[in-house]
Amino acid sequence: MTRMPNFRIRGFTLLELLVGLAILAILLGTIIPFTLSVRERERRTRCMDNLRKIGLALSHYGSDNNYELPRVIYDESDEPHSYTAFTGADAPDPFADPVKANDVTASLWLLVRGGYLSEMTSTFICPSSGDRPDPLTDAAGNRVSPRDRGNFRGPGHLSYSYASPFSNAPGYGLKSDFLNPGFVLMADKNPGKVDDDQDVTAPWPDDPPLKLKVANSRNHGQAGQNVLFGDMHVEFRTTPYCGVNGDNIYTAILPRPVMTGQAPDHAVRGHVGKQLGPAWPTDSYLIPTETD
Repeated sequence: MTRMPNFRIRGFTLLELLVGLAILAILLGTIIPFTLSVRERERRTRCMDNLRKIGLALSHYGSDNNYELPRVIYDESDEPHSYTAFTGADAPDPFADPVKANDVTASLWLLVRGGYLSEMTSTFICPSSGDRPDPLTDAAGNRVSPRDRGNFRGPGHLSYSYASPFSNAPGYGLKSDFLNPGFVLMADKNPGKVDDDQDVTAPWPDDPPLKLKVANSRNHGQAGQNVLFGDMHVEFRTTPYCGVNGDNIYTAILPRPVMTGQAPDHAVRGHVGKQLGPAWPTDSYLIPTETD
């Protein structure tokens, strides 16, 4: 009779198992961050494309409206420097109550009402944010036309901030044929003020990147923001101090318009708040903020 060989099945030792797990952890530690970074780069590219489309829509709107960029009713009688946001979503007319004067988001909604964006509300959503396109419904949830609405439904349906069109600073105005190429017209949403450590005005312009991070938009994990400039090109910038003369695009240079004299010709931390607005012809103050 043929004798069958005696095979012994040996299991992994504890040391071999630990070595295998360590190798697996190293591989995962390399692959996962790489995959996430690739996805984020793709989202940044899509976000950049959104801003390009909005820039084109703004140009077309200006061409149809004597080069004036979108702006609803501006009330100069009380606080000529203030702004409002997200009022009167179900108003049929964005230029009348219940949409309040100086509403920056209702101003942007004019692009949707006028059909200047083929993808309408989805163009206003950064894919790196947790926001969702406005569903274009009324208060009862019924589907409506963009022209039946006067504003975005709420903050979760808008991922970007727009240069405030509400200012009586001499020489300030959003006209598509008169924008400084370095003026910032739109960008990922202004992070605003959360607390003293997360204030968009907290870091100085020459602070190291880690300190500057708190002043960046939260759309891209505060690594930076996509920025639409006055000549309608878009760039990703790692600091909000990227406007004219290093202007912080998320703050007003001064609390009140510069009526005489000269505004700072260098980067300053600036001021943020609903009672503020651009204080100088090239002062980009992008609103609304995350806290509005």
